[in-house]
Amino acid sequence: MSSFNVKTTFWLAFLGCASAPVIASPWLEANDPFLRSSLVLLSDTGQLRSPVNHYPMRWSMFGDDLTYTKQESDTVLLANQELLYTLNTAKLNRGNRMFRLLHGTNPSLPLGFGQFNEDEKGVYSSFEHLGDSFSYRLTAGYSEYQDDTSLNLDNSYLAFSAGAWFWSIGNIDRWWGQGWQHNLILGSYAKAAPDISVSYLGENDMLGVWSVESILAKPAKSDYDYHSATRLVSKPFSLFEYGVTYQTWLSGMDSGEQDEQLALDAKLTLPRIASLYHSVYAEAASTADSTELGAWLLGWTGSFPVGNNTARIVLESQQTTDAHDTTLWKSGSYPSVTDGVANTSYLLDDSASIAFYLQLANDHQVGLSYQSATQNDEKTNTSQFTYNLPALAGMVRLGASYQQVKGGDNQTNLWADYEFRF
Repeated sequence: MSSFNVKTTFWLAFLGCASAPVIASPWLEANDPFLRSSLVLLSDTGQLRSPVNHYPMRWSMFGDDLTYTKQESDTVLLANQELLYTLNTAKLNRGNRMFRLLHGTNPSLPLGFGQFNEDEKGVYSSFEHLGDSFSYRLTAGYSEYQDDTSLNLDNSYLAFSAGAWFWSIGNIDRWWGQGWQHNLILGSYAKAAPDISVSYLGENDMLGVWSVESILAKPAKSDYDYHSATRLVSKPFSLFEYGVTYQTWLSGMDSGEQDEQLALDAKLTLPRIASLYHSVYAEAASTADSTELGAWLLGWTGSFPVGNNTARIVLESQQTTDAHDTTLWKSGSYPSVTDGVANTSYLLDDSASIAFYLQLANDHQVGLSYQSATQNDEKTNTSQFTYNLPALAGMVRLGASYQQVKGGDNQTNLWADYEFRF
């Protein structure tokens, strides 16, 4: 409880000095695969000048590009309207108070981008403010995670914007890279560690729209005291974007004991086929020796209309190299861990997945995914179904997952989530 009291004192002290509330996040956050699908669709049509491989993603990176739409199809227009509505919701200060309930039968499985609940059960409330310079969100929750029920301030932040510069402190989910079901760089499989960050947004003829961000985090239940990461993302051409990330894990600020990793990712937009907008992407990450390739993934994703609805398919494959097999990371000393849970899918020896996202014209959303993976000679097959619908004056999320472990215990999880904003 002492950790909670310290954090609570900090946030309440800040709120006591805050002005009257307005609303909402300065980012497109890493918690909604359907909003990300709309963003990638606009990217693949050539409408966005910015890269789309770094979440949370500042609205200022692409907000101006939403003021016009290439009238190529109804799905493109719908995607633009969806993102523009979300942006205007933030600007017009709507829905800045939230109440949420979650109940699951088992702990959530880490299954990729937009995982909305790491907790097994929980009750949450939050309050947001978006100002010209300062923004914040205070989220108070009472939840069960890894058989421990506690009060927490997960998903809270304080941010300051000064033109191209942006500073933040908090513990919000991050997703760096192109993958959807896999991530070799920094993902949201585990709960977000408290961090401080600074970023800068620019544009020039050589890099196009670009951004660089550095974070310093203090993960819980990790072999290392601090995690430092710096990432550059850029879109120099309308069809190509990339990211470069360098990370270190430190045993102490004055300690020479550390691990490091270098990672690259890129996306190439492919020519449109009828109403199919699609792209291929890749990620590559080093071992603890930043000159050795440790793991890589390849993926393809495409969006297309189904009647008045919009669908997306994602295909991915992740593989490790012989260099990975000889490192200590494989045997259990992988540094990118928070609360004993890996922040990425890097440790999988090989994995393949397929995912399907369907956005219905009545604002209902359906997600399906299947993943077959091997880690340390243990093979697992995981299936997941999610269904989101507006109901009870809020948003209801229903889900089911099943993990089959060869020679081990299988796991079924059912969950229901209700969120009300007012």
